[in-house]
Amino acid sequence: MIEIEQKIPSEYMDLYSNYVACLVNKCETIMWVVLDCGHKRMMIDKEKHKAMIEKLLVSGDDRKVKVAEEVMSRTLGVWRVR
Repeated sequence: MIEIEQKIPSEYMDLYSNYVACLVNKCETIMWVVLDCGHKRMMIDKEKHKAMIEKLLVSGDDRKVKVAEEVMSRTLGVWRVR
């Protein structure tokens, strides 16, 4: 896990840390919501949810990082429509 965290862009580290802390209190299956980036909504296991976020964050692709930002923010309940 430390290896993944070292690869996460520094500007998203606080959001990611808050997101991970929030997952502790979530049900085992949670909603994946990325409406502003054109992705569908779906229910997935929270460990897969977290793995998908990490993959997007370390991808180096700005669009994918923005998807991760939206999902984490929506999961935390702090997303603001662009």
